[in-house]
Amino acid sequence: MRILFITASYLPVINGVSYQIDILKKKLDAMGHTVYILAPSFPGYKDHDKTIIRYPSLPNPIIKTYPIGIPLISTRKIKKINPDVVHTHHALIFGQFGKQISEKLSIPLFFSAHTHYEHYIDFYFPFAKRLTKKIYDLDMKDLARKCYKVICPSYQTEERLKSSFGINNTVVINNSIDDAFFTQPRKKSLAHPTLIFTGRLEKEKNLFFLLKIANELKKLIPGFRMLIIGTGSQADSLHDKIHKYHLEENILLAGELHRNLLPEIYKSAHLFITPSLSEVMPLTVIEALACGLPTIALERSKLEDIVIDGKSGYLLKPNLKVIAKKISEIFSNEKLYARLSKNAYEHALNFSITQKAKELENLYKEAMTFSPR
Repeated sequence: MRILFITASYLPVINGVSYQIDILKKKLDAMGHTVYILAPSFPGYKDHDKTIIRYPSLPNPIIKTYPIGIPLISTRKIKKINPDVVHTHHALIFGQFGKQISEKLSIPLFFSAHTHYEHYIDFYFPFAKRLTKKIYDLDMKDLARKCYKVICPSYQTEERLKSSFGINNTVVINNSIDDAFFTQPRKKSLAHPTLIFTGRLEKEKNLFFLLKIANELKKLIPGFRMLIIGTGSQADSLHDKIHKYHLEENILLAGELHRNLLPEIYKSAHLFITPSLSEVMPLTVIEALACGLPTIALERSKLEDIVIDGKSGYLLKPNLKVIAKKISEIFSNEKLYARLSKNAYEHALNFSITQKAKELENLYKEAMTFSPR
C-alpha cells in the first residue's frame, strides 16, 4: 500500500505530531507499505529519505521554530507517487490540499484530529477570536464531509468533534509510542524524589503554574528535584521565575534533549507532572507511563484516557495546596507508589505503536474495499 501523509509539522520540528508521524511511518514501512510524507521545508535541514517531500515554507512570526508551510506540490508529482490513500494530519490549507488530492485521484481521505485548535485560538488569536473560530468551524465541517473517517487520538476528542461540529464519521485510534520506551517498573528509593515535565515551553502548557506548584511543594518536601525538558518562547521567563521563587536548587531547565535519552531519564525519575489545561493524547505522558512513572495532571485537561485517576496517577483540581499535598502523599507511601507505577506501565501497553499501526492499516484496507479506484 502507498500511503501519503500531509502535515504542517515534521522533523526537525520537535512536537508530538512530528514524532507520531515519524514512528507511524517507520512502523508502516516495516510492515511492507510505503509511506510518503509531504511536510514544510526547514531552513538548513536536508532529508536523506526520498519518500519525504518538502513544500515551501515561510518564517513563523508567532513561534519561531515552526515554519509556516505552503503546500504547493504539482499534481504530476503526486500522480507519480500514485498513493492508495491520503491522510492529512492537519486541517485548514493542509486538509484542503489533501481533499483536492483525494478528489483528483479518487482515493480515500483521512484526517487525524491531533490538535485542539480552539484552544490555540484562545491563546494566539485573542483579538480575532470570533472570526477565526467561524473560519475554523466551516473548514472542519467541510473537511470531515470529504473524509472516509476522521481519526481521533482519544475518546474525549471524538466527543468534542461530535458535540462542537456535528462530525460523526469518526473512529478512535489512540496516539502511540515507540516500543523502546516500555520498561518494567523497578523499586525506587523515594528519599530524594524527582519530578519531570517534558514538552514545549509555551504559554498553552501553563508552566508558570507548574513553578507555583513547585514553590508550594518545597514547603512539604524541601529536597525534591524537578527536571523541565524542552524549548520554547517562555524559557527565559521561566528561568526568571525560578530565581524569583528561590527554586534554583530544586528545578533544572534542561533544554532540548535527544529523544534517545528520554527512556533512561524517565527511569531515573519518580513522577511525571503536566499542568497543561487542554491536551490531545500527548506522547510525553504516554512515554512516561510506559517507564512506570505515575502522572499528575489537572482535571478537565482531556487526559482521562491516559491518566486513570487513582490508578496510573491523579487528575486534580488546579489548587496548589491540593496538588502539593497529593505529591507528598505519594512519596511518603512506598506501597502506593509501587501500585501506581505498576498500573502506569500496564496501562501504557495499550498505546504500543505495533498495535496502533495495525489498527490504522486495517482502516486503510477497509476504505480501499469500499472505495475502489
